[in-house]
Amino acid sequence: MKAWIHGYSGRMGQEILKQIHNDPQWTMIGGSSARGLYYKDQEGLSWDRFENLLSEAEVLIDFSSVSGNEELYQGLLTQSNISAALIIGSTGLTAEAITNWETLAGQKKMSILLAPNTSLGILLLHQISKLLGEVLSPLHFDIEILESHHRAKLDAPSGTAKFLANGLAHVLGKKVVINREGLREPKEIGVTALRGGSVFGEHDILFLGDEEEMRISHRALSRGLFAKGALLLAKWIEQQKPGFYRLEDIRIEDMIALIKTK
Repeated sequence: MKAWIHGYSGRMGQEILKQIHNDPQWTMIGGSSARGLYYKDQEGLSWDRFENLLSEAEVLIDFSSVSGNEELYQGLLTQSNISAALIIGSTGLTAEAITNWETLAGQKKMSILLAPNTSLGILLLHQISKLLGEVLSPLHFDIEILESHHRAKLDAPSGTAKFLANGLAHVLGKKVVINREGLREPKEIGVTALRGGSVFGEHDILFLGDEEEMRISHRALSRGLFAKGALLLAKWIEQQKPGFYRLEDIRIEDMIALIKTK
């Protein structure tokens, strides 16, 4: 698999690059960042060369900022032919930005995956939480999500927390409330964000009843976790028909199949 990394100079970009160098199934064609384009040990190349250089890649992996993601969108918008699939790992995107990517997938006949978290454990947490919610919500359990990240994370709450909350809200007919103020209302799923230290990422889903409580959790112990997951998800989106996909479109069976071929 031939990859292009957008945001290659950032922490996640460098972690993905490390994973690619250690995996004989992958090759990095080049990358892009605020510094310009990177291609075969040449840095700072002009964005005018983006379309030509990207044509070699099978998958484009985006782990940039909100502004970096917009720069990538504008760069792809003007291209006449895009053969690479795209996985968007950037978080904090507005609803308008996501709609723009969805439209672009149709216009350019691209396969695009929006992945606010690339951990396979989070995909499992998402599926399990919906099953628990369908059992416990009718029994009047309250549902709350608590997430913690390092002090430098730009968005709060995390895209992952929103992904988990929205998945539950959809199947249970509830609404998501961010950083609640005042009394808890019926049919709410609360999301609270903590920021501090160097926490890679922690997500807890609490099911709170009058007589018992349940908690399911995910703890990220290194950025390598997300880099490995990103490469697996990149393989998945490269195999899909053109269109716009979200994490909830990925079946656990799909992940098992990808892991077996690794």
